Amino acid sequence: MRIKQILLAATVLATSMASQSTLAGTIVTTYSGSANFGSGPVGYESGSVAPNPNSSTRLVGVGIGGDSFTSADHSYDFSSTGQFNVWCVDIYHWMVNGTVTYTVGSASDLATELSLLRPGTPGGSLRVSQLTRLANEVYSSVNTKTESAAFQLAVWAITYGTADRAGNYRIDTLDPGFHVGSSTTVNSAFGVLANQWLANLGTAATTGNYKLSYLNDGAREFTQDVVVFSKLPDFVRTIPEPASIALLSLGLLGIGFVRRKQA
Repeated sequence: MRIKQILLAATVLATSMASQSTLAGTIVTTYSGSANFGSGPVGYESGSVAPNPNSSTRLVGVGIGGDSFTSADHSYDFSSTGQFNVWCVDIYHWMVNGTVTYTVGSASDLATELSLLRPGTPGGSLRVSQLTRLANEVYSSVNTKTESAAFQLAVWAITYGTADRAGNYRIDTLDPGFHVGSSTTVNSAFGVLANQWLANLGTAATTGNYKLSYLNDGAREFTQDVVVFSKLPDFVRTIPEPASIALLSLGLLGIGFVRRKQA
């Protein structure tokens, strides 16, 4: 009887965790300025990018860098402190300076969206995988205005840019998918840094372990969609449903222990 109870408990817990992780939740956020890495907002670098919220070709001056959100909802790993940094993955809309309700999606949700916005090669799944790789390689070192702007540029290049034959992205003035003004490339410290990170993408050492969450406002298209990178313990890998697998394994181990004890 005890074996059946353990198996049932493990199955129920694993199923519950799996269903919760696949169901999209929402979070109410408030924009609170530029990225904040613990000592206050770092600010934005000035630059020009295209496409942009006004035109698919004309360059427009923007503030480049991560944004800081606050939320009274502390139930998500990224919002547990009430403040978190986000990175734009939407070059078609302006950020709303106020309170917004976002749907909390997964990496696969973003992959689907990017496949629609940038059909062809590389596909959305590969772009999202490269975003996570970028975070695992450099995100732990991002804490200044220059680094914040460089990281945002690299995120834009991966999500919307055109990869070369070797699969590499580069921020330049000619990319039809995502290009910038000349002052934002070799003439800026953050542009140079972003291109260094992109050139080493996939070959640089891993310095962290991060999970990507996708915050989108659905069909409203009211504000920018963003991503959040949550730091994971080094032993946790971003594989499908890790909690469910762990719970099932724990249940099976428990069954084995009971059987040995009864033998």
